[in-house]
Amino acid sequence: MSSLSQRTATASIWTISGKFLARLLDFVSLLVLARLLSPADFGLVAIATSVLVIIEAILDLPLTQALMRQPSPSDEMFATAFTLSLLRGLAISLLMMIISWPMAVIYDDSRLFALVAVLSIAPAMRSMISPRMVLFMQHFDFKREFALDLITKGSTLLFGAGVAVATGSYWGLAVGAVAGPTAAMITSYVFAPMQPKFSLSEWKRFQDMISWNTVSQVLSAINWQLDRLLLPRFAGLSTFGAFSVADNIAGIPYQTFVGPLLRPLMAAFSTVEDRRNLVAAYLKATSAITFVAAPILIALAFLAEPTVRILVGEKWASAAPILQWLCLVSLLGLPTNIVPALAMVMDETRSLALRMFAEFAVRVPVTILGIAYFQVAGALGARVVAVLVAYAASLIITRRLIGASFAAQLNSFCRPLAASLPMIAFLLWMGPKLAVMPAGFGLIVGLALCGAAAATIFWGFALLLWQILGRPDGIETIVVHRLMPRRNRILIS
Repeated sequence: MSSLSQRTATASIWTISGKFLARLLDFVSLLVLARLLSPADFGLVAIATSVLVIIEAILDLPLTQALMRQPSPSDEMFATAFTLSLLRGLAISLLMMIISWPMAVIYDDSRLFALVAVLSIAPAMRSMISPRMVLFMQHFDFKREFALDLITKGSTLLFGAGVAVATGSYWGLAVGAVAGPTAAMITSYVFAPMQPKFSLSEWKRFQDMISWNTVSQVLSAINWQLDRLLLPRFAGLSTFGAFSVADNIAGIPYQTFVGPLLRPLMAAFSTVEDRRNLVAAYLKATSAITFVAAPILIALAFLAEPTVRILVGEKWASAAPILQWLCLVSLLGLPTNIVPALAMVMDETRSLALRMFAEFAVRVPVTILGIAYFQVAGALGARVVAVLVAYAASLIITRRLIGASFAAQLNSFCRPLAASLPMIAFLLWMGPKLAVMPAGFGLIVGLALCGAAAATIFWGFALLLWQILGRPDGIETIVVHRLMPRRNRILIS
């Protein structure tokens, strides 16, 4: 295993561990808040946060990615990054405050006025995180990001659950959403101290990446948030609340295992100069992400009903079938998550914008018609169609950027899926047995044992398939090196 692979693997372990523990805190927070609040409360907050997510995505600036491309960022570059980030955060907060009243009128709910105004504090706090944190990422040191994730989610849980217990209202969700970014901002200056300075002297270093990235982010925000804006108008707050909770649960594997890998992968891609090595690195990254996330998404889809009952209670039963389809969408979209990191490293954000436009051209009309006629089912169908279009576009863009053939790309994605077939058979056998068990400790133990058995079956067959295929270099090699050091000579010598 190469030195670069070792460093990337170590960095990935730190980031995944941090996100995993952070998501555990999110689980606890969701468990507490779902039992204290109603689906309508979640639906109300989801309307406000959906608008915030869209605006933040539209105005997103790839400042961290631009700094990572610089071998030794100067103080002026850090000052420029801080200034741009702060201007972005203040613009988002101001815009949210301006549209809070129109939102209250459009959705016919006066509570949205104050709720949106409070949530607008969160982007301002996020915008002031120390840009010098990127120095640790450049050296594949993600220990501080690990700690920052835990502090952020711990603050969200502490303040959000505390307010929910005290008031029994949706304000627990809002206060938690603001407390987390505030704690992250303060902690970042403990880890990466710098004196805030306002400057735009190094603007040209960021200009090219920001222009096409802005186009890409606008299209991406509309693509992934349009259904969350339309559903409350056609399906009601309770149904939308169930959709929102299912979407949050389905997003946990991405936020815990896929998202954290993107920064180490981008750092790794930036150090590869030879085109052939870049193709190998990209295919290995695709395979690794699929190996990590696919079994989790598949298990979550087949065990959606008992998972929902355990996590949020019987009153959220309508979220289970929604969760199954959302997991399928996330599974099909796994390979598309690596393309942005590759495009940014190669300074080809234009290609990323073109991919987003292709998805936008299909998704918007399909989503509007689907929700208007079929509500939640239409929204889910639109997501499936859109993710297939995005994957097809990603295959074409990747071949153009680095020359990776369609067959090689498909193989890096399908090999982990082939390894999951025995696990799927096991889950099909166990799923109905868990579905008839009453909610309680017995169901929790049964679900945990079933998940552990499914993971064992998956990795056992994955390593067997790896041996049959001649032990190709991939995540299996890393697993063998790190988890079975005493058997390395037998397996790979």
